[in-house]
Amino acid sequence: MAIGLLSLHFWPALPSYHATMTLCLIGGLVCAYFRLNLLIYVAFGALLANVSATSYLKKVQFAAVEAGNIIIVGEVRSLLNVRKNNTVFEFVSSETWRHNPDFTLNPASTAPVAEPSPTRPVHDSAVYQPKTLRLQLRWPVAETLVEPLPELRPGELWQLEVRLRPPAGRVNSAGYDKERHFVGQGIHGTGIVVGGHRLKDNTDTLARWRQLAFEQALERTQVLEYQPYLLALSFGYRDLLGDSEWALLRDSGLAHLMAISGLHIGLAVLCGWGIGRRLRGVLPDHAAWQWLPIWLGLLAGLLYAWLAGFSHPTVRALLMSSMVLLLLRQAIVWSGWHILLVVFAVSLAINPLASYAMGFWLSFIAVLVILLAAASGIRPQQRAGQTGWQQWREKLVSLALMQAALLCLMLPVQWVGFGGFAPLAPLVNFLVVPWVSMVTVPLVLLALLLSFWPAGAAWLWMLADRSLELALFIARFSQGTWWPVSLNGGPVIIGVTALVIAFWLLPWKRFPALLLSGVLLVLLWGNAARLPFVPELFNPFEVQQSAGLLVEQPMLIERQQQSTPMSMSMPMPMPWTVDLLDVGHGLAVVIERNGRAVLYDTGNRWPQGSIASSVIEPVLHRRGIFQLDGLILSHADSDHAGGSDYVIERFKPVWRRSSDVRPGFMPCVRGQQWQWQGLIFRAVWPPKQVARAANPHSCVVAITDPTGVNGDRAPVTVLLTGDIDAISELLLTRLEADLQPDILLVPHHGSQTSSTATWLSAMSPEYALVSVARFNPWQLPSASIRQRYLAQGIPWLSTAETGQVTLTMSADGIKVERYRQDRKAAWFRPENPIVSPVDSSVEN
Repeated sequence: MAIGLLSLHFWPALPSYHATMTLCLIGGLVCAYFRLNLLIYVAFGALLANVSATSYLKKVQFAAVEAGNIIIVGEVRSLLNVRKNNTVFEFVSSETWRHNPDFTLNPASTAPVAEPSPTRPVHDSAVYQPKTLRLQLRWPVAETLVEPLPELRPGELWQLEVRLRPPAGRVNSAGYDKERHFVGQGIHGTGIVVGGHRLKDNTDTLARWRQLAFEQALERTQVLEYQPYLLALSFGYRDLLGDSEWALLRDSGLAHLMAISGLHIGLAVLCGWGIGRRLRGVLPDHAAWQWLPIWLGLLAGLLYAWLAGFSHPTVRALLMSSMVLLLLRQAIVWSGWHILLVVFAVSLAINPLASYAMGFWLSFIAVLVILLAAASGIRPQQRAGQTGWQQWREKLVSLALMQAALLCLMLPVQWVGFGGFAPLAPLVNFLVVPWVSMVTVPLVLLALLLSFWPAGAAWLWMLADRSLELALFIARFSQGTWWPVSLNGGPVIIGVTALVIAFWLLPWKRFPALLLSGVLLVLLWGNAARLPFVPELFNPFEVQQSAGLLVEQPMLIERQQQSTPMSMSMPMPMPWTVDLLDVGHGLAVVIERNGRAVLYDTGNRWPQGSIASSVIEPVLHRRGIFQLDGLILSHADSDHAGGSDYVIERFKPVWRRSSDVRPGFMPCVRGQQWQWQGLIFRAVWPPKQVARAANPHSCVVAITDPTGVNGDRAPVTVLLTGDIDAISELLLTRLEADLQPDILLVPHHGSQTSSTATWLSAMSPEYALVSVARFNPWQLPSASIRQRYLAQGIPWLSTAETGQVTLTMSADGIKVERYRQDRKAAWFRPENPIVSPVDSSVEN
């Protein structure tokens, strides 16, 4: 059945209801006739997956079609920090009303305390719909139209006026996939709160007690150094962890530890079980007490999971703990593999979409590796006559080997999910996991249990904070050791994992030749680029590249600019790519050839991060690019140059250019020309450098490949335009009358201030690329501008509709790849997504 449930990952689209029913009926009859019971279970799993996905999509489509304001009634679900302006929260609606545009929510209206119902519509013209939606809402502080942001509490019933949109995220070749995350979390939409009022408080709900406990912990840990980690361990609340904390957890491999994960639920269950056994030993002998250890163990795990809001990892851990305890009590012997498979299948059956969350795979694969290690002998060996020290040594050795096994066997999962791995994670986990599990977590739990005693709870919180000081001191030794792995390194990662398994299962004395061949194969594959004969077989230019002959230094570039017009031999066309990254509202373009890259603009930034860290860095690392040859900033606006500092720090560009005065940057003004990897870069605008470049001063660069494409030797030109306006376009048209780009970056994100008819009539590009965010508040791109391009027969490629766009120029012509449709198509990604202009929060 699990196979059928997982087949959902390979469906580009969902079949219709009639097609599904027909297929199930015919397939069921055929399988029953031939007694193919296994296929019946697989088909049942696929049917269950289809039902779940269809239900999810219908709710998402409801959010997509509601372009105007609607009324929703539901419950606040998020744990909220009263000391921080929480404007983003999770909300589960139970009722919705569409209404006419003239309807205005009255915040002063006195709503009854009882839950509203269809018999009490909020307005005479409202259309009631019972619709349960799981939403992520933002209540803007400065932009609130009706009233200032009130204090929200989980468990409260609210009536809100909202503008909804379907879950949307950026789609690139690498980086965080927000749309996939929304599917895994069951989020049906996001939106903006226009106004609302409370219908019912949370006096009678468990959520109130959880919020009170959280607020008490927040107050008592306010002065502690490691408060963000303590709240993550006690409530699964990670909002206080900043970029530096996340980077440390990533480099040390401790991200799984600083939250309420399956490990902590297991510890809580084990503690409850131990207390129950001791209580049963002192209580009178009675049948009623036989189940006491199980009930106390499950109660301890249930309370800890409740503190975490019953997140998916805690629910899975509770399910596995319940099954293990029940089997133990009934003296039923199941193997670890059997238990794991049953829990895996049941978890998928309960929530077929949970497999879209990376944590789902990390937790189950980690348990799988532990079972493999235990089956192969990595466990403490009990021998007669062992001293206490020898027993502890056996346990420590087993723990160390287990950490090494987790690192090696989970390499492919970490590479797929995070694009790299932490090499020091086994050592850090070996030292830190026992300490945090046996010292910090019990102190945190005791502090929560003694919340009624403020002095004692504060003292325990302080001890927990001090215990974390040692753990994080060890973790800091791993800072900066994260190893990103490129796409070409994938086979090496898989080869290393296979080699570890081979050494694990095959004895060296019996299979020396096979194992030695495997080692040589992995070493040769990983160092193929360094062998003198391998690059010549695949790409003769890589020999020059590895020798450093194709990387220009600034002094060399200046000499080229002062030289006479270039004359060069015309080699066979070498492929090169232009990648318009999906960065929301902003711009980032990667020009790549022979494994080297130049970046044009760096996208936006925000207080918690930037496009440079969340999109550009993962994309470049995925391609094995760890240093940029060049960086060009079109102008100074944040959506174009916001990530420049991060890019300079992380990728150390050999040369840098901009149209305004910046330390360490060469000018990018009309008349400048240079070569890179056989491509000719020519700045055609602005006419002079300025102190701070605004939209009209954007650096416009024409990139020409003189070797051409299609084998016709005709040069191909890409024109990168930044945010130039209509006046700049007019002047540029007069100065560059012969400018005929094959690929044109639409100026200023398709705004009405650019792309004039005069500008377009002078050129006929093969493709027009526009970088724009879905649901942006500026209503970009303009519908009239888009129609202007289409009327001229120019194909329109918008990142809002296609995600990342990759154009490959080669002897075969210009190949276009749209990542949303061609590379990452999935049933939850519409092929032609709605891009209606709905006000939205900044994407990050």
